[in-house]
Amino acid sequence: MQHELIVVGVGPGAADQMTPAAAEAVRGAGCAVAAPRHLPLVAGHANVLTLGRFSETLDRVAEELERGTVAVLVSGDPGLYSLLPLLKRRFPTAPLRVLPGVSSLQSLCAAAGETWADAAILSGHGRPLTASRLLNAVERGRLTALFCGDECSPRWACEALAGAVGSLGERVEVVVGERLSYPDQRVTRGRPAELAGRDFDPLSLVLLRNAEPWTPPFGRPKDEDFVRGRPPMTRAEVRSVVLDRLELTPDAVLWDVGAGTGSVSVAAALACPDGEVHALECVPEALELLERNRERFRLHNMTIHAGRALALLDGLPRPTHAFVGGSGGELEGLLDRLSTFDGCRVLVSAVTLDTLARSATILKGPLWHGLEAVQVAVAASRPLGQGLLMAGSNPVTLLGAWSGPR
Repeated sequence: MQHELIVVGVGPGAADQMTPAAAEAVRGAGCAVAAPRHLPLVAGHANVLTLGRFSETLDRVAEELERGTVAVLVSGDPGLYSLLPLLKRRFPTAPLRVLPGVSSLQSLCAAAGETWADAAILSGHGRPLTASRLLNAVERGRLTALFCGDECSPRWACEALAGAVGSLGERVEVVVGERLSYPDQRVTRGRPAELAGRDFDPLSLVLLRNAEPWTPPFGRPKDEDFVRGRPPMTRAEVRSVVLDRLELTPDAVLWDVGAGTGSVSVAAALACPDGEVHALECVPEALELLERNRERFRLHNMTIHAGRALALLDGLPRPTHAFVGGSGGELEGLLDRLSTFDGCRVLVSAVTLDTLARSATILKGPLWHGLEAVQVAVAASRPLGQGLLMAGSNPVTLLGAWSGPR
């Protein structure tokens, strides 16, 4: 028989921030489980289990639940980045009681005189968090809260902001809360560039205030939204089909080979703010347009790589998706390399019959499966005297396949 499992939110850490209900539940439990920094909160309890390696600690909790009630102390509030989900998975049949606590987010917002109803809340404490995801959240929101960890520290956040696309770092105020609720609590305010060289407590909480949040365009960007030049651009109608056929996922890692002005890269980065887009281009004028369009759309998850595609691939993260808009004569080598990433969705844009024939031959081979093709022929109106003329553009064939055998 399993006894009751109580998940107790103990607040930021100081004893006076722990609710009377939480303190009573801990006193009445047969076993209290606490992290080392919470041990003062269970001083005097007859049966204390110090939280160590999760697997070993949870095995001990299972044993204690056979004997009596177990109270697991979690910092802040159990509903906000705590052990509660892990405990529910590990003990799905145990009677569960959750006691709320004052979160460190509440404490820091109170110290900063801030409301947090519209805050974007992120955590880099024991969880993966990319700089681009943080920057996109800060760019688009009035307030972003970051629970820090060893790798995603306040210094890391400030350095990312100070080097961000456009003027984001100049528009953001940083508020760092250290040792919240303890006698040595410290709250520091400043601009990212001012705080980037400073060290803070690794378990700090950071508020990032953006007085001028940016709202991305609704839907997919139009052709006239882009900075244009002589390099070719994938037009809106074709671009829409490209995005559909790529079948992007929220956390996609896209290689855009031969990115040109960046219309596909920009559209993909807007569609997947938590993903990564890597735009590969070797033409100097196109590289300039790529940078201008990245800044125009404030895209922190779009990275530009200058050079011939095959020479750049070793320095890129593993792709989940790839769009080959222009191969620069390296089509066979590019597809050969992409075939090594099992499960990668690849889309090739073929304007010439030669590219169409070579792409179809390769993508029908044993290293690929699910080949499909769609041809897009678009006619758009243009003025002719007092009327309109439908002018056609060259057809584009899009060939899509998945890497790896079926």
